[in-house]
Amino acid sequence: MIREVLPEILDELDPSDPRAVRSRRDLRLANKFMQGESWILRQVGELVAKNPAINRVIELGAGEGFLTQLIKTEYPHLDVVAVDLVAAPEGFDPQVRWDEADVLAYDGYEEGSIVVANLFIHHLQDEQIRELAEKMQDVAAILFAEPYRKPLSLMMGRCIFPLVNDVTRHDMMVSVRAGFIRGDLPALLGEGFHWQESLGLIGGIRLRGERCESHSVEGESVS
Repeated sequence: MIREVLPEILDELDPSDPRAVRSRRDLRLANKFMQGESWILRQVGELVAKNPAINRVIELGAGEGFLTQLIKTEYPHLDVVAVDLVAAPEGFDPQVRWDEADVLAYDGYEEGSIVVANLFIHHLQDEQIRELAEKMQDVAAILFAEPYRKPLSLMMGRCIFPLVNDVTRHDMMVSVRAGFIRGDLPALLGEGFHWQESLGLIGGIRLRGERCESHSVEGESVS
């Protein structure tokens, strides 16, 4: 399956549109199934324990900010930053900094940072991912949880069609086709990190990168 990045309906809808509200609720359900957020939370804990120089977590494409708020609750000593094109949602945790910015223009990718993204990087074209890699060259670690671009993921997505609305049904299929298979992200992000890839149980691929002197890629079956 060739990677193809196409527009998603939710990105074009007014946030207050009932279809958009319902689709965002559907996405919370999909997140629970795919468990990308819980994987990122565990990995952040492991990385912080391993590297005491880490003092910041930056989430790209933070959306409604659920993940950044979870990270701040779990690791209150860390500086946690949410980056998104839209303003912070009402009632957002004031202890988490919200930067309304394009991730490709954001200038906060600093040493001691972990950059995380859950179901966001697949929105970017290949050349944009390479551009992002240049911006992130000094960070301590990278954690991405993304759709796994395989026919099985499409089949799994269709299984929850009765539970979600038309926007989610369309966007879910688009997301899978824009997702990644093993080797895609390390190739796009380039050298400078020790990469580990693993597969979630339900349609997800996870990438962990730690800055190191020697560069390699390791594969695992399920994590």
